[in-house]
Amino acid sequence: MKKIFLLITLAAIVFSCSKEEKKFELFSAEAFAYSMDSGWELNASCRTKGFKQIEEAGNFKAKLSFTADLITPDGKVISEVGKGIVNQTSKEKFSDLPIETQIQLDSTYKTGKYFLTFNVSDKLSDKNASIKKEFVLE
Repeated sequence: MKKIFLLITLAAIVFSCSKEEKKFELFSAEAFAYSMDSGWELNASCRTKGFKQIEEAGNFKAKLSFTADLITPDGKVISEVGKGIVNQTSKEKFSDLPIETQIQLDSTYKTGKYFLTFNVSDKLSDKNASIKKEFVLE
């Protein structure tokens, strides 16, 4: 009986101490456009967590790339209206990182309901995630 109790206790300790791989995900998407004389300025952002980090010389490094696709009110997809790389280094491990873009939309864009899709790739783990956010041009 003592051996079974010891085995169960040991198994519980091993399972509770095992490293759980965090899911690479995007959250807190924001998108809003300001009317300008020549069209609109779209500001969009989201946050990401669960990306891989490497430690080199006492610093943590993360590398993400992203594209932003626009879906017009009539359903047309305009690929890569925004893109960029987030290459960050810190003395402490990152809990999350922001993804931000600013896009100029000329006067050919009509008023209506649009969607912006962030497509983010973790360059250290080759994992991908996407998030979509609605915004309105008025």
